[in-house]
Amino acid sequence: MVQSWNILILASAVFVSLGLGLIWCVLRLVRSNRDQVLATGALTPEQNLTIREPGEVLLLVEVPRFGSDFRNLEFELTEQATGQGRKMKYEFVRGQGAVYGLTTMRVPLGRMTAPRAGVYLVRVSGLQTGKDYSGSRVLLSRPYLGRMVGQILGIVVCAIGMLLSLLLALWQVFPLQGDQLPASSVALPSPGVPGRTIDLETWKRQQQQKAQPSPK
Repeated sequence: MVQSWNILILASAVFVSLGLGLIWCVLRLVRSNRDQVLATGALTPEQNLTIREPGEVLLLVEVPRFGSDFRNLEFELTEQATGQGRKMKYEFVRGQGAVYGLTTMRVPLGRMTAPRAGVYLVRVSGLQTGKDYSGSRVLLSRPYLGRMVGQILGIVVCAIGMLLSLLLALWQVFPLQGDQLPASSVALPSPGVPGRTIDLETWKRQQQQKAQPSPK
């Protein structure tokens, strides 16, 4: 028997709404991660990358998940048209914003403001001669940390809310056994008789009889 249809309907509606919100957050996270990359290239001493829209640009390096050689490299991102640029290298604090995949990780190195669309020169110094860097890449991306944190929090909130609303709905359909028993039918042990049980009203009468003074 359902305890409260109103609570059951409300819990079901909240569950469905949060489920749709969870799907939306996941899709936005996947789509944003794909669209944020502006340009990418191999990890080579020098190459040109094209940025199609001005704005904040984040320089990242994609390396094997347990790689650490990139920490000794120095990068320089320069606008070809004006020669203005900025040097960047790995820093521990900024590196905490790395994004990890199954076999690779993307580590942020620094950012600069691209005043206009165009070709940008990426120079990398410190590469070891003869070392294979085919598993590594350089990426130019939009800043993503704040957006990603917000989307992940949205996913967590929706998931927890779905779980709580599901438990509430199940509680309305399958209440605890104690919630179905009236107070008058609570079984209590009978004094002096092991294993025997009596209802609450009988137990009260027995206690009242004991409290009455016995006639002389």
